[in-house]
Amino acid sequence: MKKLGILTAFTVQLMCADTDLSSVRMPDSVLDAIRYCECLKEADGTCNPNVIRINATEDAQRALSAGFAVQGHIIRCNSTEECSAQAQALINGGITNLDLGPYQINYKYHPNPMLHEYFVDATEREHANKIITGLVKSFGYSWETLGRYHHFCATDRTRNETYYRKMYAYIYGNQPQSQP
Repeated sequence: MKKLGILTAFTVQLMCADTDLSSVRMPDSVLDAIRYCECLKEADGTCNPNVIRINATEDAQRALSAGFAVQGHIIRCNSTEECSAQAQALINGGITNLDLGPYQINYKYHPNPMLHEYFVDATEREHANKIITGLVKSFGYSWETLGRYHHFCATDRTRNETYYRKMYAYIYGNQPQSQP
């Protein structure tokens, strides 16, 4: 009940036309759930923040042919520096539809010239906050809107529903929440 009250108050504040999004905070439980749903899990269940996902199949094949260590659509890096260098090389090669770091923020739609920041949890948590806050401002506070963080297209309801159900399960305790 307390969470519902917080979310209702947040929604009212956010829906005001003159709200400055930089001063609005999503509830920590929502940001934690986004990280949980987006971050690549290692075998032990921990989050690997040093990940690049190439979204288009043809781009993933092109990167593989160019010598990148692509597994499916994923490049795992050993460090922030390595990921930043690989992301820059992909971008220089014309591949920009990339999801980067623990919050899998898409470079094509949310470009940041400071590539290393995509792989720093605290920095990207703030970036994720701005993205989801903007979505809520545009579409209202709902599970469907939260699903848009993962896949913006509202017509792909199955994909969005799977995502927001995973978020719901995490927030309300139906998923393990331990991950450093």
